[in-house]
Amino acid sequence: MKWLIILIIVAGIAGYFTRPDESKMREAANAILNDPHNLGQLAQSAGAGLMGERSYDNYYVAARYRVIFNNDPVVTCYGLFTQVQCSREQHAAGSGANP
Repeated sequence: MKWLIILIIVAGIAGYFTRPDESKMREAANAILNDPHNLGQLAQSAGAGLMGERSYDNYYVAARYRVIFNNDPVVTCYGLFTQVQCSREQHAAGSGANP
């Protein structure tokens, strides 16, 4: 049990010092925005690039970066241990007018 607690503390300290900063997260989110797969994503990327809100959340050992357009998240990125994983939100990309 003692080793488990020590391991958790060491992982937390390592996570704190290796958490990606906002510029690295922004760069990864922009890479996703600049790679649209259809016309709807292209329009959404242009709108998010011009008028989208961007937020960086610091959770001490990890970080989250979001690009929001029309109150819908477009891209969400998570960062931990110098690694950044971004994904385009599916419900935001499919919010077209399909009767």
